[in-house]
Amino acid sequence: MNISTLRVTLTCGITAAILAFLSGCAKESSVDYSSVEKEYLKAWIGANHPGVSASGRGIYILEDKPGAGAAVTDDDFYLFVEYTSTDLKGNVSATSSKKLSQQIGSYSPTNYYGDQIIMKDEAYTQLGVMDLIDGMRVGGTRVGVIPGWLNVVLKDYNNKVSGSNSIYTITLKDKTNDITAWEIDTLARYAAVHMPGVDSTFYGYYCKTVKEPTSSKTFSSDTTYYINYTGRLLNGQVFDTTVEDTAKVYGFYSSKKTYQPTKVTPSDDDDYTKTTIGGTDTSEGITVVKGFAYCLSKLRPFEKVTCAFYSDLGYGYSGSGSTIPKFAPIVYDIEVVEKPSDDD
Repeated sequence: MNISTLRVTLTCGITAAILAFLSGCAKESSVDYSSVEKEYLKAWIGANHPGVSASGRGIYILEDKPGAGAAVTDDDFYLFVEYTSTDLKGNVSATSSKKLSQQIGSYSPTNYYGDQIIMKDEAYTQLGVMDLIDGMRVGGTRVGVIPGWLNVVLKDYNNKVSGSNSIYTITLKDKTNDITAWEIDTLARYAAVHMPGVDSTFYGYYCKTVKEPTSSKTFSSDTTYYINYTGRLLNGQVFDTTVEDTAKVYGFYSSKKTYQPTKVTPSDDDDYTKTTIGGTDTSEGITVVKGFAYCLSKLRPFEKVTCAFYSDLGYGYSGSGSTIPKFAPIVYDIEVVEKPSDDD
């Protein structure tokens, strides 16, 4: 579940969000934030959490377990959090916890679970979430009620677009003011363990030959070839593969998909980013992320490699759906193989 693309609204049922660029069905607020909605929430707090008063712009902190790590500063733009969001009745609407997702029956083997990155900026993150994390230290956990009118980013707030009243539990796991440096360091540590002896080919990119090629020459632009590949996150979670057994092992096999080697068509103008995979004699293939494309451009006949690269060469800020989180380094295992016998 990618928390950057979900949100809670009264008209959407129990779909939730924690971060900015919230899409979905927010309701237009037809009342003044200072009147009916605030009085209702104040009464609910009084009945369920007597003695708790509002802080920040109107959130209610129910629990606060201080962390022992460094405090969030103005320079820490990127925060790594675990979170769970519920409605006021306690129904879970979104979570980054694999265990909790399994318990409530919302788990999917293709979804990413783990630390999520939020940006400490009102243009990207809900105002109420900003207030909830204000003053937190790494390792700390807070539980707070965020009113619907603060469960939106600044632009929506100014336009009087409201989300729903929600209860958030947020644990601050880490923080940084330089997400690129964090990625590069994370990737270097991964390579040291899983790709020993391999140095970065260029900034943010590693490649290890697992099986030697049968020729030292790369493929020319007028030659198509075939590969099997598996894409995964640094935590080992597989998000894509051409190998049926791999899909079954990782729990996302689909009988509607054909698992077989895919065709690679090199670019014909020395621009490796135009390399495509898939396609047939009558249809074009698709382009891939830069790191994958670069790796393909360097492959030699029947070679097998593992390439790993940071998100600037991958899915960047946006990630990819609920599968690949934002700012995620990724890894591909790629092997050049024979053309499948049933390929036209």
